Amino acid sequence: MNMKIIFALSAFLFASVGCGKAGAPDGERPLAVGWALWTGWYPMAIAQELKLFEKHGVAVKPILYKDYTEILPDLGSGKLDAGFSGMYETLKANIPGIKIVLVTDHSEGAEGLIVAPNIKSAQDLRGARIGIQGALSGSEFLITTYLRRFGILPRDLIMLNVAPEHVLDHMPERIQGGYTWDPYLTQAKTRGFRLLFTTADMPGLIVDIVAFKGGIAKERPDDIRKFTEAWFEAIEYWKREPSIASGMIVKVTGLKPEEVTTAGCRIFNRQENLDTFKPGNSYESIFFTARKQVEFFISMGDASTAPNLDEILTSAYMK
Repeated sequence: MNMKIIFALSAFLFASVGCGKAGAPDGERPLAVGWALWTGWYPMAIAQELKLFEKHGVAVKPILYKDYTEILPDLGSGKLDAGFSGMYETLKANIPGIKIVLVTDHSEGAEGLIVAPNIKSAQDLRGARIGIQGALSGSEFLITTYLRRFGILPRDLIMLNVAPEHVLDHMPERIQGGYTWDPYLTQAKTRGFRLLFTTADMPGLIVDIVAFKGGIAKERPDDIRKFTEAWFEAIEYWKREPSIASGMIVKVTGLKPEEVTTAGCRIFNRQENLDTFKPGNSYESIFFTARKQVEFFISMGDASTAPNLDEILTSAYMK
């Protein structure tokens, strides 16, 4: 995906689980975990409703954010113990001690660039105002990579900082196009906007992840393992009971039933996680993808120091 930065806090909590004694050690402080509306992260709602964190013995306080771009700043400042994010943004933020412990999904069509009806091709983007997620955004990475195919450079269009959740609010008056994802992608199509390209055009390029603070990784490694166990159980439940699970997602997020879909989002199970954390020479390996992303934002001058991938990316918290 995913692209996912403003330092103002505007999170809101729909519900929390594991805050009591049931299923967790007495007096254990709940792990504050930030997430946002995105298909690959909906298992959080399922785990919350089924009390899977309690079942696996870890206290968790899920925090559903209205604005995705606020999760990483809150993780970096210590307001969160863990956060769901795009890997590109997480690597670029380079938060000291951060650990990426699992891959939630690959975006393969569930996000992309929506444009006004008069924009028919990539060439029509020259001089257009396009909304992207801001300075730490993977959307710039994806858009730039896509447009290079047509000889179009970032300087050929005007990129404005517009959060994916608000792209539709600014079209077509302020911007003629914007990068967003489901459920907003689906909403855009119903409102008559065109879909110029999606992550399906570049599979494996956008990876979404869960990252924990370094202090939590050192002090509470067992709790991270229990978190991942609850996560994988939620995924399996969604596959086994799709209708019931979708109802849970609707209840927690406030989405409409028709907006809950896995189309274009490849959600990673346990084995796929174990496989992607192996070194490799394709986008099936998280290490390969991470190197490509780091090379890009350094070449763009957005960072001068490459993060240590061997320290950040770890499958040690998965059984």
